[in-house]
Amino acid sequence: MVERLEVAWTLVVVGLLTGVAVYSTVLLYHLDALPAHPNEYVNVIGHQWYWEFCYPANKTCFNSSYDPSTNSVSGGALWAHPGWVVQLNITSADVIHSLNIPALGVRIDAIPGRMNHFAFTVPAAAALGTMYLIQCTEFCGTFHGTMRSFLIVS
Repeated sequence: MVERLEVAWTLVVVGLLTGVAVYSTVLLYHLDALPAHPNEYVNVIGHQWYWEFCYPANKTCFNSSYDPSTNSVSGGALWAHPGWVVQLNITSADVIHSLNIPALGVRIDAIPGRMNHFAFTVPAAAALGTMYLIQCTEFCGTFHGTMRSFLIVS
């Protein structure tokens, strides 16, 4: 009797673990999938110590420099419309950076020589002019703390 119970209990545990493994694999695949047709593509390049945002649709690039004394950005920012799906194609020109938009749950590494892709949706309820903080979360050198920018809902 004990042997049957041990075999049954072992099979139940193996079944549960297999189910969790299959579910997790499918979930991770769908989380990493990019949308078929995002509204906006933005190429992001991390530099020591600023972000460069390039918009292939209109062939423009902006270097975003942060001023901590006024908490403002000059030279450009990341712009998107409410409800839009934005695909970021991100790399680095020098060292490893990590683009983080905490309020939207966005975090992706910028690695020299590698292009990473990430898509997110700008909240549809965001009012025009809403600004979401963008910051580097990978220590990238002396002025890492000033490597900030904003996502501006336009």
